[in-house]
Amino acid sequence: MPRLHIFLFALLALALAPSAVLCAVLGIDFGQSSTKAALVSPGVPFEIVLTRDSKRKDVSGLAFKGDERLYGGSAAAIAPRVPATSFLNFKPLLGKSVDSDEAELYLSRHPGSTLIPAGNRSTVSFKTPDSSFPIEELLGMSFSHIKKLAEEMLPKDSATNSVYETSVTVPPYFTTVQRRAIIDAAEIGGLKVVSLVSDGVATAINYASSRTFTSEKQYHFIFDVGAGSTSATLVSFQEGKASGSMFGKSALNITVEGVGYDTALGGDLLDDRVYQLLLSKFVEAHGSGIESNPRALIRLRKEAERAKTILSANTEVRVSAESLYDDIDFRTILTRAEFEAAIEDLLPRIRKPFEAALAKAGADILDVNSVIIMGGSSRVPVFQQVLVKDVLKGDASKVSKNVNADEAAVLGATFRGVSVSKQFKTKDINIIEPVEDEFALTVKDAQGSVIGAQSLYPSGTIVSKNRTQTRLEIPEDANEAVLEFTEGSTTLFKYSLNDIQKSKETILAANNCSELYPVIESELSVSRTFDVHAVAWFCNVTIPTAEGDEGPESDDLKHKLLNFFNKSSKSEDSSSTTADASSSETATETSAEEAETSSSTATTSSKKPKPTLPPKPRTTKQPIKYKVTYLGPRNLGRATKTTSQSRLRAFDRLDSDRQAKETARNSLEAYAYRIREWIEYENVRFMEHSNEEERQAFLAMAMATLDWLYEEGESTVLETLKTRLDQLKQFENVVIAREKAKLSSLEEMLRPKTSSAEEEEAFTILPIDKDNLSASTTVMEEATASATDAEETPVETESGPEEHDEL
Repeated sequence: MPRLHIFLFALLALALAPSAVLCAVLGIDFGQSSTKAALVSPGVPFEIVLTRDSKRKDVSGLAFKGDERLYGGSAAAIAPRVPATSFLNFKPLLGKSVDSDEAELYLSRHPGSTLIPAGNRSTVSFKTPDSSFPIEELLGMSFSHIKKLAEEMLPKDSATNSVYETSVTVPPYFTTVQRRAIIDAAEIGGLKVVSLVSDGVATAINYASSRTFTSEKQYHFIFDVGAGSTSATLVSFQEGKASGSMFGKSALNITVEGVGYDTALGGDLLDDRVYQLLLSKFVEAHGSGIESNPRALIRLRKEAERAKTILSANTEVRVSAESLYDDIDFRTILTRAEFEAAIEDLLPRIRKPFEAALAKAGADILDVNSVIIMGGSSRVPVFQQVLVKDVLKGDASKVSKNVNADEAAVLGATFRGVSVSKQFKTKDINIIEPVEDEFALTVKDAQGSVIGAQSLYPSGTIVSKNRTQTRLEIPEDANEAVLEFTEGSTTLFKYSLNDIQKSKETILAANNCSELYPVIESELSVSRTFDVHAVAWFCNVTIPTAEGDEGPESDDLKHKLLNFFNKSSKSEDSSSTTADASSSETATETSAEEAETSSSTATTSSKKPKPTLPPKPRTTKQPIKYKVTYLGPRNLGRATKTTSQSRLRAFDRLDSDRQAKETARNSLEAYAYRIREWIEYENVRFMEHSNEEERQAFLAMAMATLDWLYEEGESTVLETLKTRLDQLKQFENVVIAREKAKLSSLEEMLRPKTSSAEEEEAFTILPIDKDNLSASTTVMEEATASATDAEETPVETESGPEEHDEL
């Protein structure tokens, strides 16, 4: 059938056609204390994005120095001097309110910071002396900075010159509100999040990408001790069939069997204990006045972080802080024994995430092949001792350190982003990740009494990107109702339904409904974000099929497509298909014959009757009016997001102008120093083509420019810097012009005099004699040799002494 052939050809062409433009994909491992990024693009296969200082990771956060933004390590360096405009390690504040425990803990660790509510969203904004910044906007600035660093890595001849898609790591316990905060921040920073990846899943992807597995399940723990939390993710690796594969192609299945976590146990908590040790030693020796000085406390906390890191490899560390407070130099020695005694009460908490994950999976630690160590704080010796003794029952051989603890997560997140975006061909890896908490709703009447409860996505539901439809159970005669949506024990928002009966009457008046019921359309995305798209009446309408509808032909097309791809039951399907096709062709031919000879009784009587077709079902829907109320922190609205994007672009313009000004200032300063060097060291060109008075005037101008740069150069505008540079270049331009004029004069004097006929012959372009090409080449070589000899052998002339001296 021609139409079937055309359809199949188009289907295969779409399947085999390559993407028109391959885009870059950016993976970001957004941690509480440090952030890493990796890039994949045409010509850049999984490269770590380096900082301005060529480091492979940077401090999470930024700081303002006036209207200048500093990122990462540069921000951390000035934080003790400008604590009110330094925003570091704020990841725990995403999706939290200012009166939350996380906000209180943050303020205790970052004295000098001020948190205020972000409008009516019940989330956090940072207050500065002259402005305020929603936390999503600050994170968006950091993402935008990483995006620029990644775009600078793109080859000049690359198929793309920008980065748009990104995949970001998140802790497994992050809620929908926290995950959406990251998505909003990425959008402000000019990025589209294709996937949010749990830290443990990202590491598992990286671990599996370079290894092979069999059909027998292997169980591995990802033990991640980060700056803010500790998690234990039990994953299984098993080779299986690729989803949607028509030819039995295999793929690796990574299944999250169970997850356990401690949201407070991490490197920052260990830093707190070291910080308290150092603070108590200072107070004991010099009094408690330091406790009211935010700058001194921030410096002492930085020393505590450094001391904890050193104690992971040494038994003691010397702490030294010059003029820490009130011109007091603080020096002390901290031992590993003191540190371990200070964190002794935290050690039993290490095994609890493992126990929770094993309980959810119904597994035993003996079934686990290895424990993959991740996170900077996992290097603390006493942590590893507890892991072997209390978790692995003394079996140290299961502790695996064969992944890059710093970069495995970012590379896995990048791989996941590439897989989801389908920009490049990758190893087939299926991620099977169930949700931790149940997404449900409670139905209340207008007076607030509970009249029902429903589960939308039970705990253990596998995440997908498909919308689902759930029948809403409300009284048939209800005109108002309240739907409260929850994630675990947290209420996200509520929908107040109004005029339910009016919307019901509207759809009944327009349709003959055989079945009518209210429905909630919702979605649980691959990033584990929950959305409600609609609340509406669904009406099932049965419409009889018209006589002219091509029902049999349509069924025949579907039947043939199934045969084409599945190749099963060939004999049965082909016989029924042939019969249906014959019947369809006969009906078509008879209809055409009837149209041409409608007056012929014999032809009309020979027509075959058309088969009676079953009725076609159709579903229509009528939205129910509702009002959304958020009962806790909520995400950015469109207007707020637009405002943040505009402010970010304004800061970008300031950065661009500042960079151009700095470049012009450096060029002017370098050129002034170069002039001084030329004149003081008697550069040959300048000595030959200028006099002493000109050189001294030029040197005075250069020195005056340097003095002006140090006094006023910082505050001047870009155009003034460019004008100054042009003024300095005038003298060099004069010297160059004089040099060129003298060279031209010498060339004119050395040029042999020829007659006009000879000049014409010299400048006539002769055609190439292809038959005598070798002879022409020989003549050319002889001419070249003669010219060379003429240059090497001085020519004797009859010119007098005056002419010779002038030359």
